[in-house]
Amino acid sequence: MEAGKPSLSADQYFCPMCLDALNEPVTISCGHSYCMDCINDYWDKSDTPGIYKCPECRETFTVRPQIKRNTMLKDILEKLKGAEADVGPSQSYAGPDDVSCDVCSRRKRKASKTCLTCMASYCEAHLQPHRKSEAFKRHKLEEATGNLQEKLCAQHHKVLEIFCRTDDTCVCLLCVATEHKSHDTVTPEEERTERQSQLGEKKAEMIKRIQEKEEKLAEMKETIVRIQSSAEKEVQEHEETFKSMLQSIEKLRSEVTEVIRDYMQRKVGKVKELMTKLENEIKDLKTRDTDMTELSQTDDHVHFLKRFQYFCDSLGEEDKFNISINEDFLPDTLRISFSEMKKSLEEMSSWEFVKSSETEVDNPGYILHNLRSRNGLLKYSCPLTLDSNTVHRCLHLSEENKKVTDKFTVSPYPDHPDRFDCRPQVLCREALSGSRCYWEVEWSGDMIDIGVTYKGITRKGQSKECLLGFNDKSWRLFCSRSSYAVCHNNMKFVIRAPCSPRIGVYLDYPAGCLSFYSISHTMTLLHRFKTSFTESLYPGFGVGLNSSVTIHSLSPSDQ
Repeated sequence: MEAGKPSLSADQYFCPMCLDALNEPVTISCGHSYCMDCINDYWDKSDTPGIYKCPECRETFTVRPQIKRNTMLKDILEKLKGAEADVGPSQSYAGPDDVSCDVCSRRKRKASKTCLTCMASYCEAHLQPHRKSEAFKRHKLEEATGNLQEKLCAQHHKVLEIFCRTDDTCVCLLCVATEHKSHDTVTPEEERTERQSQLGEKKAEMIKRIQEKEEKLAEMKETIVRIQSSAEKEVQEHEETFKSMLQSIEKLRSEVTEVIRDYMQRKVGKVKELMTKLENEIKDLKTRDTDMTELSQTDDHVHFLKRFQYFCDSLGEEDKFNISINEDFLPDTLRISFSEMKKSLEEMSSWEFVKSSETEVDNPGYILHNLRSRNGLLKYSCPLTLDSNTVHRCLHLSEENKKVTDKFTVSPYPDHPDRFDCRPQVLCREALSGSRCYWEVEWSGDMIDIGVTYKGITRKGQSKECLLGFNDKSWRLFCSRSSYAVCHNNMKFVIRAPCSPRIGVYLDYPAGCLSFYSISHTMTLLHRFKTSFTESLYPGFGVGLNSSVTIHSLSPSDQ
């Protein structure tokens, strides 16, 4: 056996913080190991100076522990990675369509042979005892095959070596000696020879059916052409409708602009007319002022008295040049109509087509949804309650099970098969399926997870399978003070957006749509998952150190 090919894998050693394989591993005094950058960054950002905690067991240190590389662990990882890199094609890891080795632990290698004596499949490394040891020389090896259980007798757990024609089934030797003792039995090879001729007849019948289906296929291709033609015609009709709408809006815009500019020109013309009149009067008054100055200096008293009366009579009453400016260039009734139209257009810009069903081919059930307006989503608000049977013991529920908070002490929750025993997470009681639901949460602290999951998510242990988003059963949004990230089936994507303490979640189960929103003075879509849900979903939360999550009660009146 090849001792140099370890059955362990480097991906079994991962950092509890970044959840990737350990990079520059270090071990602190409590025994837990992390990437050097991960633990240093975590302690650098600690909210309590002088207090340092282990993120895994939460042991507290008043003096920052000295970081030292774990040389032994680093060597193990490098050897495992090197061993994995040297694995040849026959030692490659099993894919979804491959037969996997029954001996490999954790990550399975591709099987090269199946032993019908052991009823197990082996990779090349674990097959060596069969090749080298005399004890296994008489074992029957064949090409790797799956479904070994089908080759065993359900009653005696022996290999099926005989075919019973009486009962038309494969049986083992013990079956032949007991309940099939007087039956007509042959070997599988003999029965195969007889039925091979029957297979020829079936094949001829199959060819005939293929021809019939090919003719049907040609008809369907013609149907596709007709469908496409009809669809194109309908698209053109809708194009004309929307084009007509846009033309109407453009015409209305042009007319309104013309009305406003006409009003402006009339107002400006009136003001200019008054300005001309005022300028002439100023000119006339200046001339009279000059004449009055000359009159005041004359020595002819008779002339002075005669002219004085003229100046007194000619002044008359002062003209009024008050000009009122009305900034509302449109009548009130028209202005109100335009305001309502503007609201309608803004509302229309937020509507989106959403497919309400994935199964109805003839009538997929498309509907319009306002998915960018909080008011449009509040009508789908649903009440949620945290399930005390799932909450980790380091978390505390309050406010009638609407709030979950990280707690330094262990809460006395009783044992329960649904409880998370290692990951600080909690699920809601309500199962969501077949409808549309919306809820909002308020969070605070360093980091939290918001997501949904099928009921079958793993609850026990520290593996990634327990974490929201790190398996094919759950979807999550990670929130921190600096960024967001979404995750499903261990695929992570970072989202750069301003941090918001309130997050909205919209689940459209029939359409397979899960959306996360940042809620502040505006509503911003952070990410939208598109999938096909197969089971009921349970909202869930992961809570980091010194963090909390509160589920808000919503109703359409919150608009």
